[in-house]
Amino acid sequence: MRRSRGPTTRQFHIKPLVVIGLVAGLFSALFGVGGGILVVPLLVLVARYGEREAAATSLGAIGVTAFAGTIAYAFLGRVHVDEAALVGLPAAAGAVAGTALQQRLPRRALSLLFAALLVVVAGLLFFDAEPTLNTGGAAIAAVLGLAAGVLAGLFGIGGGILFVPTLVALGLSHLDAEATSLLAILPTVAAGAWRQARYGNFRPGPALAVGLASLPGVAVGVALAESIPEETLQRLFALLMAGVAAQLAWRWRARRP
Repeated sequence: MRRSRGPTTRQFHIKPLVVIGLVAGLFSALFGVGGGILVVPLLVLVARYGEREAAATSLGAIGVTAFAGTIAYAFLGRVHVDEAALVGLPAAAGAVAGTALQQRLPRRALSLLFAALLVVVAGLLFFDAEPTLNTGGAAIAAVLGLAAGVLAGLFGIGGGILFVPTLVALGLSHLDAEATSLLAILPTVAAGAWRQARYGNFRPGPALAVGLASLPGVAVGVALAESIPEETLQRLFALLMAGVAAQLAWRWRARRP
């Protein structure tokens, strides 16, 4: 199978990857989103990766980040294994489907779809819109987990943007939902990275560099999450995502002939 053209470990300096990792680790621990929602656009905008290579490499980096965050929150007693399995295992299957779908979409469409996703999630976070699952809650949560996996495979994110509100709807506190989301992310990104490697998009060296660089950010993020008002953090993150979405949209507008 022909390998996709894209950046290799040798073609890029380590400094941009370290900065990306630190930022991703911080926001991963703060919001339980794995960090991919920042890693992917930063790899595209800062490190000049193609959309598919950025999404694939992000999945590997997220695995390291989410594992570290899970361990840190587990010591604080905030990780719920049963709920993580309920959304995380279906998400692993969804990630395989999402990576297959990603190979059939043009790169410009992927970038614009991801920008649209950022805007939607930013709006939900800014206005604190969270559903409640009552009747058939477990079944609905599993379906939402599957959908999160598809998003993970398509865009190289961990799925936390759906995991967190789903876990809150199941009755967890917001901080416990964020912590549990990180555990649910692990099978999701493992499945997605495995499939992306088969397609030739995955860059293990940069993924490891970003993942390891995220660890100090995870430590700081866990401490901040325990001390800063939750509403303030959500709205700041929402504004950041909206800004990244605008940058991605502007980048593709500027490239049009």
